[in-house]
Amino acid sequence: MQQSSKNDLVYCLRILESIGKITLYTRVFDNPLDFFFANDQKDFNASLLLLINIGEQSARISAATREKYPQVLWQKIKQFRNVAAHDYTGVDKFITYDVIKVQLPLLRQQIQDIVRQELRTETFDRTEYNISRQSDYYKHIDYNQIDA
Repeated sequence: MQQSSKNDLVYCLRILESIGKITLYTRVFDNPLDFFFANDQKDFNASLLLLINIGEQSARISAATREKYPQVLWQKIKQFRNVAAHDYTGVDKFITYDVIKVQLPLLRQQIQDIVRQELRTETFDRTEYNISRQSDYYKHIDYNQIDA
């Protein structure tokens, strides 16, 4: 069954929300060990679960959208999700920290660009986007960056 692009806006917003939360949870950490051990690993575990969610949502994005935006490392995102989900306690804290501090800002920009472009071409529903702006669930998304 071929995926439709109909729900891709929702998946992109879920990715951006997860990135926003991870950014919030990790902003005070300057190194992977402090991040890993802080709060009995609560911040690390919450962030890892959100990284798994990013992988889940990216896998739901339609093939058409993934093909349209090959600069996004869709397969790498899925691979990281699989490792985190299936070998949770074996996930390398240094790699995870690098993903969060180096890779996620780039992914955030790429997903913001996708949303912006697809809203312009009306592939994504502007009404649905505007409704999401009012949702408490999506309060960690920087809509100003998308609307710029």
